[in-house]
Amino acid sequence: MDNIKYLMENADASIRYRVARELMKDEKAAKQIESELLNHPMVVKWLDNLNSKTPIVMDSADNHFNNAMLKCIQLGLHGGLQPMKDSVQTYVNELCQYNHKPFRNKHTGFCNIIYANFLCLAEIKNETVYRCLLNSLDELYEFVIKGSYDIYVNEDERNKLTGIPELWKNRKFIKYELVDEYGFCFPLSYDIPGLHMLYGLYGKETDEKINAVIEYISNDTFHDTIADGYGILIEKGGKSKYHAMGYAPKYPGWHDLAGFMKDGFVSSLLFFTQYIAKYPVARQTKWFSELLAYLNNFKTDEGHYRFPSKWLHETKGYSIFGMHMSFGENRRKRNWIEIESTFFMELLRNADV
Repeated sequence: MDNIKYLMENADASIRYRVARELMKDEKAAKQIESELLNHPMVVKWLDNLNSKTPIVMDSADNHFNNAMLKCIQLGLHGGLQPMKDSVQTYVNELCQYNHKPFRNKHTGFCNIIYANFLCLAEIKNETVYRCLLNSLDELYEFVIKGSYDIYVNEDERNKLTGIPELWKNRKFIKYELVDEYGFCFPLSYDIPGLHMLYGLYGKETDEKINAVIEYISNDTFHDTIADGYGILIEKGGKSKYHAMGYAPKYPGWHDLAGFMKDGFVSSLLFFTQYIAKYPVARQTKWFSELLAYLNNFKTDEGHYRFPSKWLHETKGYSIFGMHMSFGENRRKRNWIEIESTFFMELLRNADV
């Protein structure tokens, strides 16, 4: 509670709003901060980015949906706030046109899955949004429940492939039969932020499906077998057409956390952690307990936390890769690092609440 008090007395509007609403569960206190939040310069900027309605769903620019939406959520915006609700209505309408159809495969519904994950994460309460995410979960579950990590062509099959671009010659190639049968059946980085929002909404069976997906990625076999980014998709029949897949949700530093914290891009780990921590399976891993112990090394004498400033990265790029880790503090403040670090640790401590 001392850290909660510290944050409420020292943080700017975004963190204070999130502390009141998410950690204190005090809607009255949050309401008192609401106007200040919506007038916060960073909130105004990112709402404007979200309002640009660019047709590009995924790219590195600030006004593309994948970045603007995650950043607005990072700053505390959600579907209960009218400006946020208005800003995402275009994307809700697009999903409603989808009309509850089951996925033939996640390839054809890829953008809709990103919309659904992030809209659910933003607490947009809409049955079509939920249905889209449930359809995605069904396909994920159908694949992961088989427990197979044998997704790549063998050496003989690989040697028969032709027309491979030079930069991909040393990559792993995914069996085209898997994509034909399941689509993008593999859990992706974009599934992690929103999928936990289905917990408790549709009964035990749905919760167990979510847990099965997270179990599939939360073990040594996944990290030993699966290539970073999964590898290269082979178009049906191996007709000399290939596509980089990407977005494998591997735990950064799974086998060598200390090494990753020293030499890796820690912002990507922090982004991943704040969402993977929402899943009970993930919190039970050795990786998570080791991470908590490592982060406790940055505890101050007052009980707050102070990470290296480079961890709280804020620059142009993909939010999903940790490029926008700022929680909205004015970086001219002497104690901004301590405020954001302490808030992050409180998020982890309360992830299972």
